[in-house]
Amino acid sequence: MTKFYEKNYQERLAEIVSDPSLAKSFQEQAVFEHEKLIENYLTDFSLPVGVLYRLQVDGKKYVVPMATEEASVVAAANNGSKYLGNIQTVYQTHSRFGQILVVGDFDQINTVYQANQKRFKEIADSAYPSIVKRNGGLQQIHFRQLDGNHFSFDLLIDTKDAMGANIVNTILESLADFLRARNISVIAAIISNLPTTSMTELKATVSGIDQSTAKKIADLSHFGLIDLHRAATDNKGFLNGASSVVLATGNDWRAFEAGAHAYAAVDGNYKSFTSWKINSKNQLTASVKLPVSLGIVGGTINGLKSAQAALRLLDVKTSGELAKVVLATGLVQNFAALKALVSEGIQKGHMKMQHRAEGDAHA
Repeated sequence: MTKFYEKNYQERLAEIVSDPSLAKSFQEQAVFEHEKLIENYLTDFSLPVGVLYRLQVDGKKYVVPMATEEASVVAAANNGSKYLGNIQTVYQTHSRFGQILVVGDFDQINTVYQANQKRFKEIADSAYPSIVKRNGGLQQIHFRQLDGNHFSFDLLIDTKDAMGANIVNTILESLADFLRARNISVIAAIISNLPTTSMTELKATVSGIDQSTAKKIADLSHFGLIDLHRAATDNKGFLNGASSVVLATGNDWRAFEAGAHAYAAVDGNYKSFTSWKINSKNQLTASVKLPVSLGIVGGTINGLKSAQAALRLLDVKTSGELAKVVLATGLVQNFAALKALVSEGIQKGHMKMQHRAEGDAHA
């Protein structure tokens, strides 16, 4: 008997959909090239893609594609970018972080770790030789005790301009087999979605607002550093902008958001991603620092023409450059939300866009 996933598209559709009009709807939205991306392919679900028309980061101007269903997001980002001007990079690091999680006796495991530093590198390089040819691959490996008998082998891996999950996991699994062969109990080997070795930090100075509004924004930002409820809402607003770019470029927005939220609680207290303060010159300034692991080649990107087109529009040359654009988009989005909250309120602009969307839908 043929299993469901082994059947062709028409056979699967006939088995699960009896309504001809519903079947037609699914087929009309289908992009059959995407059958190879997921199992049991049915149809495509599309989101509107708008543009942040002028975003400036490190002196370069970008037209930024944003995939989102929320009516006011693109308008808010475009409004916010007018006030932030040239957003600057403070620093950036670029290594993926993977873990081999083991249990057992410290002395036994540590002996294997200490005796095989060179061998670890050889195994990692042979597991994924194509990344080594591009001057990437395993950079460092550390051994860490988590509690009495639980340990982590932490690997730093350069995946160049690929998001790199498959590269990292392939290397990890090869090294896990090596450890198992030496009687070490390996529980799992997997990339971490908290890539603290792949950090991006940006800063910006706001112009064009009055001192009263600037002070209110700084005060509102402080609430996000001291109150869990405010922080969650503030961060959602930031991700409205940032995640829309991650999604439009074919990257994993769930991994990006997981890492961002985890980093927001890295000291044990969940807080806002961004910090807005009045500096010594009486200017409103902003900063954001988050782990960002994105790709501009490979994986799903190669299978999504829309993602390839979005990256061409963005004209980013490296995955690090894309990371900067993503966080900068979140920053202008965050500013627009904060400015609205301390002035006319968030609903005025949001409901205007919502009514327009609903009106067009009912026209």
